[in-house]
Amino acid sequence: MNLKKLQQQLASAANSDVAFASSKNAGSKITPVGFTDWQLFSSALAPMVVEKGLSVVGICGSQGSGKSTLAEYLVSAISALGVSAVAVSLDDFYLTRAQRSSLAATVHPLLQTRGVPGTHDVALLQQVLETISTINAPEFNNAPRPPVKMNLPSFNKGMDDRNGFSDVAASVLVLEGWCLGVQPQPEHLLDKAVNALEEAEDEDGLWRRWVNQQIQNGYTDLWPHVDYWVQLKAPSFAQVHEWRGEQEARLPKPQRMSWVQLKRFIEHYERLTRWQWQSPNLQPGLNVTLAEDHSVRAVSLS
Repeated sequence: MNLKKLQQQLASAANSDVAFASSKNAGSKITPVGFTDWQLFSSALAPMVVEKGLSVVGICGSQGSGKSTLAEYLVSAISALGVSAVAVSLDDFYLTRAQRSSLAATVHPLLQTRGVPGTHDVALLQQVLETISTINAPEFNNAPRPPVKMNLPSFNKGMDDRNGFSDVAASVLVLEGWCLGVQPQPEHLLDKAVNALEEAEDEDGLWRRWVNQQIQNGYTDLWPHVDYWVQLKAPSFAQVHEWRGEQEARLPKPQRMSWVQLKRFIEHYERLTRWQWQSPNLQPGLNVTLAEDHSVRAVSLS
């Protein structure tokens, strides 16, 4: 991928104040307003994905950073080159509501809330990644493999429960999620609470230590299946609150959390979001620093 050319295109788009139309696209799955750089990214990245025969692209970033929007643009760009691609979210692999209720009763009450490592069906995600991963491709020769059949789950956030499965076939899987690539924290960093939620509801550190152990036990085995990474970094954690609030506002009113509920919900993610910002860059891939309006401030190779 020509990084210098992409940087020039992003700068040109910013200087000319390029904007996509909004009102006629308001009901579409992809809402381009505020994400004007994602099309440029996808157009630059897709040819490399095809030429190198990559099977799994991982997009990670905080809540509200634009992961799912970028994933959809990238799938479209790859498909336009004649290679089948599909996007799926790490969120779709959440454990069912009943399974999380069981964890809440037997391990810690905070595990009722979806999100942190330990609340995903790791075995199911491992199965999907092993099905399509180039690690397992015989005589891999930098060419797209024939479409691979996968059974992908979906999760309904309004219902807070799994919403069935769908059969798909694709050569490229674009996987997006807030904690993709996360590594366990050193033990000493778990001693101090990072927010009010941890201070009040995880005073002894049991929850965060259990979550950290789940990363070590299962999640780190998933990451080698990702061929290329795109890391999105928000300008601040305060911005994460704002972006996630915008997402919540798009849900039907009966399904929306109040601001107090939303703030508490986001605090479940804060520790590992900040940890990923401090951690070494995932390789190989792109590091993308975002502005408050989701435009790209900087992009570099890792």
